[in-house]
Amino acid sequence: MTTVIAAVMLLMAACQRKPVMAHGQFKHLPPAGWLKTMSLTFNPEFDDSTMICDLVLAVRHDNRYPFTNLSLVVDIIAADSTVSRHPVDLALADEYGNWSGGGFGSLYQDRVTITTGVTQADAHAVVVWQAMADCDTLCGVTDVGLITNPK
Repeated sequence: MTTVIAAVMLLMAACQRKPVMAHGQFKHLPPAGWLKTMSLTFNPEFDDSTMICDLVLAVRHDNRYPFTNLSLVVDIIAADSTVSRHPVDLALADEYGNWSGGGFGSLYQDRVTITTGVTQADAHAVVVWQAMADCDTLCGVTDVGLITNPK
């Protein structure tokens, strides 16, 4: 009888839902700067096709970044090739020039949620462009990342 109870408990433990983890991927930008014509393409990771996630954009920058904000354009491409465009204006510093976000030394990271409640079919690919006015080459942004955060 003890063996049967132990077997049932083991079977129940094996059938429990596994914890769902956020997935992230980062693209490193060249030290010479992020050209306005250079897009960053991400393929969001989902644990399964029914998983519902928020898409979060993370930006890392250093003290060379010359502005208080960062303007981006994010195109989310669905599996059926439809595109939804999201303009993103991320405040990286306050009016006194103090960097926001977390970080250490001269490297900081800020995040912004682009969209919520998406599935794998809704977000087959994500393309990010820098959209700073009058700035063909943007210096100081070191990495841009996409995080799929499960709901």
